[in-house]
Amino acid sequence: MVTIRYYTENDLDTVVTLWYKSWSNMFPELKHPQPFEAWKFRFKNDLAINSTAWVAENQSRIVGFIVINQIKGILEQIFVDVDVQGIGIGTALLNKAKRICPLGLSLTTLQQNLQARKFYEKHGFVAGKLGVNPVNGQTNIEYIWIPNTDSRS
Repeated sequence: MVTIRYYTENDLDTVVTLWYKSWSNMFPELKHPQPFEAWKFRFKNDLAINSTAWVAENQSRIVGFIVINQIKGILEQIFVDVDVQGIGIGTALLNKAKRICPLGLSLTTLQQNLQARKFYEKHGFVAGKLGVNPVNGQTNIEYIWIPNTDSRS
């Protein structure tokens, strides 16, 4: 059973390792311009401070996480361990994000990340404008989720 709880500083190494491993697995042909230690620094000194993070646990093992800027309604990060993808953990995390930001969410993903794009579209996100990821220089695509406010549907 998966539980979602607030991220704590004790989770840092596990979360960043999962993030780095998942990103590298999704994009084996891309060499990320930043080393692992820079990812760790960014998570600790930017994401975990300027946004709020939650982790998904299965049998006391962290298997995914989300980072949300609640003020701006931005899903900054969502990653699931590559070893447990496809069993609903991403959906549980995305549903948590929607509950946290019930008025809507935006996110960006790499344009070439077809698996993520399909996942977001399946969960009601609509593709928007293209941009460039400031960290890795790759083309991003924005996704927006606005809840259906028509109670008749």
